[in-house]
Amino acid sequence: MGQVISGGLTQYDVEDIQAYCDGFFSQSEILSLYARFKKLDMKSKGYLSKDEIEKIPEVSINPLSQRLVNLFAGVNFKEYARLLSAFSAKASRQAKIAFMFQVYDVDRDGWVGREDLVIMLEMMTGSHMSKDEVNAVAEKVLRDAGATEKGLDVAAYGRAMGPNGALGLVVTVPGAHADE
Repeated sequence: MGQVISGGLTQYDVEDIQAYCDGFFSQSEILSLYARFKKLDMKSKGYLSKDEIEKIPEVSINPLSQRLVNLFAGVNFKEYARLLSAFSAKASRQAKIAFMFQVYDVDRDGWVGREDLVIMLEMMTGSHMSKDEVNAVAEKVLRDAGATEKGLDVAAYGRAMGPNGALGLVVTVPGAHADE
């Protein structure tokens, strides 16, 4: 099959995951991600449960934690790496936009509509804004972005982010060093 290089992954596995993640992670980063995945997968099921995701400190303190939990729950290592690849410094702007679009498309209908924005704004602001204020902000965002009746598709969402949008999505993989 292939020589095991670390913790159960073969060279073939690493190369397969690198290709699946569009080359955004080096071999050492994949091995570090795998070590972290194995620690998170406490019962060695091969996938992450909602409870396991909620215990990740970076997720638990994030105001969008429930959206992240819903995206990551039930994923195996290959999907886990793919989701995290959008946060890599090597990821394209389009990959980052596609990931953020997934986060904001709460109802998973392929559109970021008013209800999606309302839910996201409520998650981010908590009780600091009234329902009327949240609705007004959602309407303004959609109007300013030139949304259709359905809302924003991924292309319109990307345009709304602007060419120099604040998409500073970079993740560092603990213990990994780029081996370029």
